[in-house]
Amino acid sequence: MTVLEILVGVLLIFLVRQNKAAEFICDKGADHCHTSLVIDNAFTMIDKKNGPLFVDEGTLRPISQPDKEVSIENVTTADGWNTTLPLLTANQSMPGPSIFLYQNQTITIIVQNNLINEAVSIHWHGIDQLGWPAMDGVAFVTQCPILPGQLFNYTFQPRFSGTYWYHSHVGNQRDMGLYGAFIVLKREGEVPIKNQHIVHLQEWNHEYGPITLLKANLKNTATSSESILINGKGQFENNKAPLEVFQLDKSESNLFRMIGVGSADVFLFSIPGIPLIVKETDGYPVVPQVVDEIIIYPAERYDFELDLKNIREGVYNMTVHILEGTKLKKLQNIVGLGLLNITNSLSLPVNSLTSTSGKKTVLNCPFEVFPNEPNIKCIPVSFLEARPSLTLQFDILPPTQETSTHFLNFGFPTDKGYSSINGRKFIWPTVSALTQPLEVDTSCGKCNAENSCECTHALDLKSGSEIIMVLSNIGNGSFITHPIHMHGHTFEVLKMGFPTVNKTGFLIPNNDIQCNPQLPNEQSLCNNATWRNSMWMQYRTIPDINTINPVRKDTIVVPYGGYSIIRIWATNPGVWFMHCHIDRHMLSGMALMLNESFENIVNLPKDMPTCHSFRNAPLSHLNTVLAVSSDTNGGSYVNTGLIVTSSILFLALVITSLVLLRTCRENGDAGGISREARELRPML
Repeated sequence: MTVLEILVGVLLIFLVRQNKAAEFICDKGADHCHTSLVIDNAFTMIDKKNGPLFVDEGTLRPISQPDKEVSIENVTTADGWNTTLPLLTANQSMPGPSIFLYQNQTITIIVQNNLINEAVSIHWHGIDQLGWPAMDGVAFVTQCPILPGQLFNYTFQPRFSGTYWYHSHVGNQRDMGLYGAFIVLKREGEVPIKNQHIVHLQEWNHEYGPITLLKANLKNTATSSESILINGKGQFENNKAPLEVFQLDKSESNLFRMIGVGSADVFLFSIPGIPLIVKETDGYPVVPQVVDEIIIYPAERYDFELDLKNIREGVYNMTVHILEGTKLKKLQNIVGLGLLNITNSLSLPVNSLTSTSGKKTVLNCPFEVFPNEPNIKCIPVSFLEARPSLTLQFDILPPTQETSTHFLNFGFPTDKGYSSINGRKFIWPTVSALTQPLEVDTSCGKCNAENSCECTHALDLKSGSEIIMVLSNIGNGSFITHPIHMHGHTFEVLKMGFPTVNKTGFLIPNNDIQCNPQLPNEQSLCNNATWRNSMWMQYRTIPDINTINPVRKDTIVVPYGGYSIIRIWATNPGVWFMHCHIDRHMLSGMALMLNESFENIVNLPKDMPTCHSFRNAPLSHLNTVLAVSSDTNGGSYVNTGLIVTSSILFLALVITSLVLLRTCRENGDAGGISREARELRPML
């Protein structure tokens, strides 16, 4: 770091006043805490008093008064681009306010929807909701969405300490800023809250909003990210926009809680020159691992401390890069930056630097050898070991001795190109599946081993059984690595199978799984996979499987050309969502519902809202109209078609009834109306 860079960093520290929403901290002695989140629109680069802003050498100035300086307080700058972009936020801030509470405290969070046009729901990511299945916050799975003007009372009791987060679970609202940290603190041995630093990482596009990127047929947007934000702040092409600044002193314990809140991109995080001591992932402790860099996928979390014994006081860069494609090639033109201001109030000695091999240690590679990077030592997340701790209780129901194995293949099978699991494109229910189960059709009869289909895909889990899931990413629909998140559980990662990296850096898919005995894997949709070695169905015989101290996660990387083996017990009754956390993939169908021990779900809250579609026509005619309107690609035709069809049906039924009535009278029917007419009458 040059002297000029240090001076610029120090100047920014003095200029930048932290823009943090008021955090909520539950009193340690309380049994039950209460807070609220108000969901409303907000905007980037606007000050309520001074209007639209622009960036000038680290300061904000109104476009209408360029000589005036505006405080960053209450301004969401994003990457400093001087065009206002609409946001959806909790409490008018991106990120939303951090929520802190202690283990086993009950918390009530009133979510008020003040949006004009949109429904919302809030998911508490990583909280297993044991005994609180209606509080998971997934619209049309565990609840009806919260309509504009409505509120929803989320009450639950987190049991395990760790880094979690909350975000919208309606569409891609999360990508518009609706997220925040949800931290469950240890009762003993916790780093002081003032020394806990939350690091939200996300990609950003200041030209197009998330809906436009998702729905519009834009060209040249394959890489839609234009910048990277840390806690809602970043820079575009070195425009000197305000950055997030972290203050810490060498004499104190400090903990960083890093959360991947982005919509799609894979990030490579580092603080160049400072080793990272990883202590937890997804809320659960691991045997500490010292690394130089961490690969983090959407929805993952990593807690780490800094090894500062060789570090002098000063200002250091926190850097984030985007990794692209199956080989995770680093993009050089986009870098996310934060600033780390390290002080040494007790004048602690600085150890002399020891010689190093020049190799970097990188955590969470989706392969054992990094392609074309001989100076990188990979540590896949499955190589981490759980730290011995108190016995963790995850069960409402008693576990049984029964074991089931499920193969789930994530990809885009080539027959239809669906974003799918086992060739099934997930179609969202139009009701709350948890509270209106009789109105959900989960049949997927049109799918088979080499054919894709659309359906409300659900996987039934037998009460109390041990569940082994083999999450694969192979076959002709395998194109990219997927971060898979499971609601209602954290799971043990027993093993990961990786592609082979040859001398030229080419990835050769793993061959442990057989997609179809009649086809090579690369020609198969892989909808009905199994182990190539049938002995592996007894999972404990699989080589290198870890059932002793496996790392525990709620979001796991399923490598391109590979697989991840995870384990849960079906002892938490509920309907739990499982999906790829790349938003475009989830919204396009890469999801399913876990129907877990449904017969044992009890004590759902009274008066939960209900929701459903309204069909004022026989279903067969309605589906025909919808299909025609879909072909014409015009939303207005749906309403017109429904009105016309309903009118025609109504007139036809009236005429038919009148004809039958007249016939009956002519035939002298004493009953006044025929049996056929009586059957038709309820439809009028």
